[in-house]
Amino acid sequence: MNPTSTAVVIRGALQQASIAYKNSNYIGDQVFPIIDGMNRQAKILKYNKAPWFRNGAAYRSEGAVSQRADFTITTSNFDPKEVSMGAVVTDELVAATGEPGSLPVKPITDALELCADKIDLFKEKTIADKIFAQTWADGVSGGHDAAGGWAATSSNPFITDILGAKQTIQQKIGLVPNTLVLDYATFLALQNADVMIDRIKYTSSGVVTTGLIASLLQLDNVLIGTAIYTTDVETGSETGAMTTVLNIWEKNATKGSAFLFYRPRSAGLKTPSAGYQYRMQLEGGARRSISYREEAQHQTVYEVAEFNEISVMDLNLGYLWKDTIVD
Repeated sequence: MNPTSTAVVIRGALQQASIAYKNSNYIGDQVFPIIDGMNRQAKILKYNKAPWFRNGAAYRSEGAVSQRADFTITTSNFDPKEVSMGAVVTDELVAATGEPGSLPVKPITDALELCADKIDLFKEKTIADKIFAQTWADGVSGGHDAAGGWAATSSNPFITDILGAKQTIQQKIGLVPNTLVLDYATFLALQNADVMIDRIKYTSSGVVTTGLIASLLQLDNVLIGTAIYTTDVETGSETGAMTTVLNIWEKNATKGSAFLFYRPRSAGLKTPSAGYQYRMQLEGGARRSISYREEAQHQTVYEVAEFNEISVMDLNLGYLWKDTIVD
């Protein structure tokens, strides 16, 4: 049953519930920053790099004209798409949760939070998939093969690999990468690596943390990708639910991945980034929450939506590794 225009109610207060809910395990917004306030007529401008790095200035002789810079820009249209999710709340469930002695369940809030979480999950996987599909500064489609070397307790090439990749990116684009993403299994493997333990054994904690890795490699941030997803349908039984669980931030399942990249401290125009999320404002907020009745089924659908475009911006600003812990 499709809702009529009069059946749709935009939920002002409930919209805040959907925006406020955020799974702390999602790191996508820290990998590809968000630029808000876009509209459908917007164009994305990209300045060509060479004019900014070419040494073209010179002394001007008397009566001569100055040197000229070739100022070139390419454009692409902003193409937002709606990401949405709806959840059904039956009248019977609402009535049951309002009865004396009922369980403290808030079905409407739960429905909105679930839908918001599904959008976050979709965005997280979309960003990771876009990263894994590219040929970054490493020059290898799908990422440089680390051949399981980062799981080695001794002779671990992790630090050497990262420092080499930092130099590769800096020589290509003039910017030094400042952020590293590790999948959770790779992070755990590095905690037992001699190359890491030797470097931090005289620190106050003596434990390999994201902060110590960032400090050691002169990075602003180290992000750990722990988000998972499944294609299984919940059965309700202990043995039948979620038998196939995959890690979003692994290029190849169970083998580990890492992504070194440059991201700006604040997103904005004329600000390079490995990727961006361009987002429209809906009903005065980043997301729109609506509800509509399905009378024949005695239920209400609660729906959350976001309009965005997730784009890889500059392949020179990232370096990808696959199979970091298993060859």
